[in-house]
Amino acid sequence: MDFEIKRITSGPKHHLFGFHDLVQTNAKGDLALSLEVDDISHPPLPGETCRSGVVPADGGEFMPVHATHTWNYPQGARQQWIGDSDLFTCNDRDEQGNVFAWIGDSRGRKTVDKLPFPVHCLSAERHLAFWFDYDRVHACGGYGYHPNNKCPTICLRDIPSDDGIWCGNVETGEKNLLASMQNVAACGEKHPVKTGYPHYVTHFMLNPTGNRLAFLHRYRVPDGGETTRLMTIGVDGSGLRCLAKGFLSHFTWIAEDEIFIWGEHQPGLCAMREAVYLRIPGVLQGALLAKKIMRMLRRARPAPVGGVVGQAKAFLRIKDAENLAQVKCAIGVLTEDGHPMARPQKLTSLINDTYPDVDGNRILMCYDVEANERTDIGTFKMISDKPDTTTFSVSASQAGMDRRVLKKFPQELYLFARSGFHCDLHPRWSYDGKAAYFDSIHEGTRQVYAVSGL
Repeated sequence: MDFEIKRITSGPKHHLFGFHDLVQTNAKGDLALSLEVDDISHPPLPGETCRSGVVPADGGEFMPVHATHTWNYPQGARQQWIGDSDLFTCNDRDEQGNVFAWIGDSRGRKTVDKLPFPVHCLSAERHLAFWFDYDRVHACGGYGYHPNNKCPTICLRDIPSDDGIWCGNVETGEKNLLASMQNVAACGEKHPVKTGYPHYVTHFMLNPTGNRLAFLHRYRVPDGGETTRLMTIGVDGSGLRCLAKGFLSHFTWIAEDEIFIWGEHQPGLCAMREAVYLRIPGVLQGALLAKKIMRMLRRARPAPVGGVVGQAKAFLRIKDAENLAQVKCAIGVLTEDGHPMARPQKLTSLINDTYPDVDGNRILMCYDVEANERTDIGTFKMISDKPDTTTFSVSASQAGMDRRVLKKFPQELYLFARSGFHCDLHPRWSYDGKAAYFDSIHEGTRQVYAVSGL
């Protein structure tokens, strides 16, 4: 296959889109959504803004529509097209600290309306938007939004009954709690798991027809790690299900009722890590030492003849059904976590990437689920820059975060992972599925690239 890779935005300012679960171009195929920011060397700080706008899909000048106070480098400001129109939504925050969504006109380069709630994913056909509390997710160490200077101090309850998965009608502005955190935490468990850390939901994604919502339910455990559960729910609030529990990461729908996700279903291990006795002084330290020894032994174990090293975790195909049905796939072909997105016109045709290897190289690829075939497109190197803590306020960058979580999140890792220097490719398809777009920093500034010939 002959691929053509083209940078569609230019420096010295930095440009990005965000995650791998949204189409970047409009239905006409001539415009691509983008964000523009001056400095990527630190996590977004209270009061900072970036510009939301569009660029020509085949490359050109960034055209701003408005500024936003709510973005993060991994997921942007959740800017997304409204159906087949040239209107798009983009999240922002008002002076009182409330998060909402602008409706922007990509042709007129202006905002034309305002929704009384944010948008994480949108079903234009059903006039429904879905979101979670971004301040809560930020406080838990996830991909939320930094608070502005007027936001009150966030005090988290671990498993609230009045927060969770939210749904709003984009025509009437009405909103309702689709499922509370208590509902989510109780689903599939004898009792909601309480580890002393707050629960949160994230990574919302609608299935192809938009009648079910997949999401991740997460909470930290005493050893500092995190438990993740893959869950789904009907857009009417029915059929809440837990499909897997353990180490679970990025996913995409590859059928109306099937999800493709990286990870490992580990209910037994999760039960051990969530045990109440780990809070007894000395017990946790012993468990952590045993964990370290087991990791060292696994690394020292010789590779099996003809086997694949390190494939305990793999991509899973999981049915969205009452009865657990999952199977490992792509063994030896996709050997590490990535950011897959299904082509809208053929859901088993994926665009995907890898995290940086030891040399900082990330691979962009196509993967055919049915044929189990991988085609590499190109390699893109990360830069070695790290946030300079003398140039910004570290405490301001962590404003609004739960102190319990900060104790478990190494500061250097947090500052890098939430800065713009940490630039995953996060590939996403164009509207017509003939091209893909991705963010990259391999030329020194963070920009948006397009690949055609797919």
